[in-house]
Amino acid sequence: MSGQAFVDSEGLPVSAGSADERGAERDDELLVEAAQGGSAEAFGELAERYHTSVYGIVCRMCGSEQADDLSQEIFLRALRALRQFQFHGDASFRTWLYRIAVNACINELRRRKRLADIEGPSLDEDIRTDDGTVSRVVPDETQAPHVLAERSEVQEAVQAIIGSLTPKHRAAITLVDLQQLDYEEAAKTLECPLGTLKSRLARARQQFAEKWEQYEAGKIVVNADGEATTALEEEAGEQR
Repeated sequence: MSGQAFVDSEGLPVSAGSADERGAERDDELLVEAAQGGSAEAFGELAERYHTSVYGIVCRMCGSEQADDLSQEIFLRALRALRQFQFHGDASFRTWLYRIAVNACINELRRRKRLADIEGPSLDEDIRTDDGTVSRVVPDETQAPHVLAERSEVQEAVQAIIGSLTPKHRAAITLVDLQQLDYEEAAKTLECPLGTLKSRLARARQQFAEKWEQYEAGKIVVNADGEATTALEEEAGEQR
């Protein structure tokens, strides 16, 4: 993977969508109307249709550790707010749902930062010794092989570097480059002008490319917590 992975994706579409997409939106309208009328089955179908995408947004913005719980909370928020949702103009259920997901992720990131500021280092952090590090907790041996196989070094590095971006830049690169939304829908999801979205995205891609080059050069490493840190910071931590 090169540092151009996101930089070269500038040509993503800005169109209103294909006929299939418009058909899917019409299906969403019918399901939303039924769900607003009290149909649990209709909302269940909407949740099943968008669960993978919402889960992907959560994983890419907040990591996979609590992705199930946060994804469930996002759909509960959507269910509680569904009666107020209306199809007007070119608004879509998908855009509305993704906006809830992104806002929930940003709130979660802020909560974690406040908690980290209050609590300091986690008691679950590895213990550093002269012979290396020793885990404070017993490894979970129940994880399925396909879950473990997804934790390749490259994927962890990509996630760690994206996680080092600001929440707004992280949201822009997640929606456009990873979730493949077009610029217009991403801007609507983030409730910002199209120009602002493009500016955030350009900055996020630039930061990612720069940090990826540093990672490939060994100047950035991914620590045991899945965070991207400079090699000097990692070395200083090992010496403490």
